Amino acid sequence: MWDTKRILTELADTPRRHDIAAAFWRHAEPQARMLTAAQLAKMLHFREETIRKMTADKKADLLAGRASSRELEQAFETALMIYHTKNKAELLAAFLDEWQIPHVNGSIEVDEYPTPTSDQVRAALDAQREKFAPRDIAVYFAPAGLLMGEEWAAVLWPVVDELAPALTAA
Repeated sequence: MWDTKRILTELADTPRRHDIAAAFWRHAEPQARMLTAAQLAKMLHFREETIRKMTADKKADLLAGRASSRELEQAFETALMIYHTKNKAELLAAFLDEWQIPHVNGSIEVDEYPTPTSDQVRAALDAQREKFAPRDIAVYFAPAGLLMGEEWAAVLWPVVDELAPALTAA
C-alpha cells in the first residue's frame, strides 16, 4: 500500500517534498493551513504565532521535514492533491487524455468516469515516458491510487512498484 508517508519518503526526493509542502502553504484552504500550523507548533514545541509568522518557504521546510509524521497525514494528502493540480497540471492532463477522462487543465470535470485498465495505464506510461520523469509519474500514480480508491490503486500501484526500485537507486 502506498500511503502518504511511503510516497513522500520513498518516491519524492527532497526538492519534490519541498515543492509539495510549498504548494500546500500557497494554495490550501485557510482552515487547513491554520490546523497544520497548530499541529507543527505542537510537534516542535513552538507557539502557533511563531509558525504563522514564518515565511511560506520556511513553513514548507518544516512541513517537508516531517513527511513521515502520521499526525500530518491529512495535510500531506491535501498537499499532494494541490501539488498535482497546481504544479503538475500538464502531467495530469496528459494522463487523463490518454485515459479519455474529461478534464480542464488536469482537473476532472465530470462526476463519473471509468477507472483505466491495467493495459491503459501501461500504454499511457509508455506514451508519456519520454515527456515526464519516472519520479514525477510515480509521485502522481501513487497518490492517485490512494485518493481515488481501490480500483485506481489496483491498476496504478503495481506500476509504481515497478518504478520505485530505480528511483531509490538514483
